[in-house]
Amino acid sequence: MVKGAVMYNFNEPLRVESLTLKPPREGEVVVKVAASGVCHSDLSVMQAKIPIPPPCVLGHEGAGIVEEVGKGVTTVKPGDHVVLAWVQPCGVCHYCVAGRVHLCEASSQAVMLGDEVVFEKDGVGIGRMAGVASFADHTVVRASAAIKIPKDVPLDRACLVGCGVMTGVGAAINTAKVAPGDTVAVFGCGGVGLNVIQGAALCGASRIIAVDLVPSKLKMAAEFGATDAVNGKEVDPAMAVRELTGGLGVDYAFEVIGAPAVIAQAFTALKRGGKVVVVGVPAMGQDIIIPGFPLPLEEKGIVGSLYGSANLQRDMLKLIDLYMRKRLKIDELVSRTIALDDVNDAFDAMVNGEVARSVIRFL
Repeated sequence: MVKGAVMYNFNEPLRVESLTLKPPREGEVVVKVAASGVCHSDLSVMQAKIPIPPPCVLGHEGAGIVEEVGKGVTTVKPGDHVVLAWVQPCGVCHYCVAGRVHLCEASSQAVMLGDEVVFEKDGVGIGRMAGVASFADHTVVRASAAIKIPKDVPLDRACLVGCGVMTGVGAAINTAKVAPGDTVAVFGCGGVGLNVIQGAALCGASRIIAVDLVPSKLKMAAEFGATDAVNGKEVDPAMAVRELTGGLGVDYAFEVIGAPAVIAQAFTALKRGGKVVVVGVPAMGQDIIIPGFPLPLEEKGIVGSLYGSANLQRDMLKLIDLYMRKRLKIDELVSRTIALDDVNDAFDAMVNGEVARSVIRFL
């Protein structure tokens, strides 16, 4: 038996209970989860904004130790330490062949369907969020989801590379390709937004403007590399960004909330030729309204960023190496370390703006 946090219905607290874990099939591995971040995307699933169907064990930002491997697995072995990836490239679809493995067609379908059933409770099958289900002390994942890391990396830090760090830093480095001297605004300074900020700082951005409604988040943004802060409760954020850049606007505006109105603000904050990078996920059915005039005449653009546009096998190890060499902040992201039984309290703290990340520790 394993212990996991199950979503049985949307907009209801998770239920932590004992579950049966199925054995690994060909190409799968059993992972003893050491730690899991509590990410805003988990909350979005609970709120039906990302419509992964219940019943389902949530969690997609995890790290742990391989306990068992299924037939045909050669990339990891029992005892290996791994970060869990919620995109598991198939290697043969159009996107994988083109080198854009984060857009893998088969993996994107699995994410939205809640993936295969690997847990069971009283004869009822229970899915795993995004092929991971890190809100359980053990899980079964595809071997391609288990990315081997050095054993000296703390697993309660490595887990955050599994989503928030990779998504945010990658959006700056891979999706936008921020260049030295570029100007950047980041709308939303939660866990992922802070990583966009430090990603832009790693790229050498000359000005990084943090935009949020919560003063404590703006203070934290400065620790991660923001040069300026804008409180959206006090001023029009788009106009404030333009004023800070001498009326020009920024080269890149990152939206890390998933709110259509904020995406429009980010668009207004751009300079001519600038680009909005949408990292936050709007709810299904929501439309974004932006003025059409500047698109061709000012060459402004808008693009989404999935998982930091990452080559996961390559980029996760790069970020972990940067962390181990003290060039990437991960310790500072962890606001609270909790037990699995406290997972619903972690969502309350997230909604109230009290944390950058809560981390569930199993080991």
